[in-house]
Amino acid sequence: MKNKLLVSEFIHDRKVGAVAPTSKYLANEIIKKINFKNAFTITEYGPGDGTITKLILENMSQDAKLFVFETNLNFIEKLIDINDSRLIVIKEDAENTMEILKYKYNIEEVDCIISTIPFSLIKKDKRKKIISDSFKLLKKDGQFITYQYSWLILNLIKKNFKHVKWGFVVLNFPPAILINCIKSEKSSV
Repeated sequence: MKNKLLVSEFIHDRKVGAVAPTSKYLANEIIKKINFKNAFTITEYGPGDGTITKLILENMSQDAKLFVFETNLNFIEKLIDINDSRLIVIKEDAENTMEILKYKYNIEEVDCIISTIPFSLIKKDKRKKIISDSFKLLKKDGQFITYQYSWLILNLIKKNFKHVKWGFVVLNFPPAILINCIKSEKSSV
């Protein structure tokens, strides 16, 4: 059933970038990268059906908040079904995250951003805005974590973040590039 939903949404929604669910190996690698001791405001771009979202909720503190940005209505229904008071589901594009958090939730900065949006399917100007806004939205020492299936955004990420580590997760279909960035004083936009 889960695979059928992803395949169906991949076919019908041009913003969906995965034909298969995130593997438990990739999801666990993402979770291992998050500094949950210092992550009280977490944002997730493109959570899809909530595979990673559920793991974040399992690991984050009881007083933390997770803001997820999703545009696909079928995925939004799945996310709402998670039914956790720490989860705030926002039907909006990741491009508008900074404005929505600031003006609707009075949040100026976040501790961690996890992005699973398919940057290769997004226009160049929009990619630049999302990465730049993510950098601006993160607190000092905040994390930006993403996985991608191509190298397309690595140089763009390196223009914003000076501390960038990456690696392959081959136990995923297709194999993914996991990128972990830390916002430091030396980083620049």
